[in-house]
Amino acid sequence: MAQRLGLLVTFMGKPLSDRGGSGLHVNFSFTNDDGENVINDASATDGISALAKNSIGGLLEHHQALAGLCAPTVNAYKRLRPASLSGYWANWGYDHRGATIRVPGERGRGARLEHRLSDGAAVIHTAAAAVLQAARLGVNAKTDPGPPERGNGLDTIDATVGVPASLALALDALEADHEFSESVGADLVAQHVAIKRTEWESFVAATTDWELREYLPFL
Repeated sequence: MAQRLGLLVTFMGKPLSDRGGSGLHVNFSFTNDDGENVINDASATDGISALAKNSIGGLLEHHQALAGLCAPTVNAYKRLRPASLSGYWANWGYDHRGATIRVPGERGRGARLEHRLSDGAAVIHTAAAAVLQAARLGVNAKTDPGPPERGNGLDTIDATVGVPASLALALDALEADHEFSESVGADLVAQHVAIKRTEWESFVAATTDWELREYLPFL
């Protein structure tokens, strides 16, 4: 369809530097043996279960390592910036689009968690597995996510931890988080890191169009 219209389709997170980026959101919930959605808890004041809160805690605890798998390109870190409503911060909130883990307003069978860090360049199966493994680690450890985000995500923010500033630093964080890497699969992570390190080195060595425009006429 795009070809017929003379358009180019891309899954880059930030193909145009002067416009908003494009994310890939992983929405998930869990059901028990009775088919009940265990993200939901009608007895809780906010309608969200302890299991859901612990899942959020795991996602926050492993936020920086998650970037290495969910944002696996050089370009991804041009989208992941403060005040970009993109999944930059390690935070969560109720129907809050300035939070990486958003708890949508639906309850009952529709209750779910939305993880907003990834973009379309991620391998969807790997990104989904990484999100679910981080959530599982939080459930196993009963990790407290802390309070929800109260800032607007633009000029006010409670969160203090963001994703690493580049793909190289995100790969460092992924390798350093042994618990998370083991949960996803040590061999998968090692292969991913090796390929992406090569990609980063190629980027660092390349002379970009920006450099040519910025310096060539004057130097």
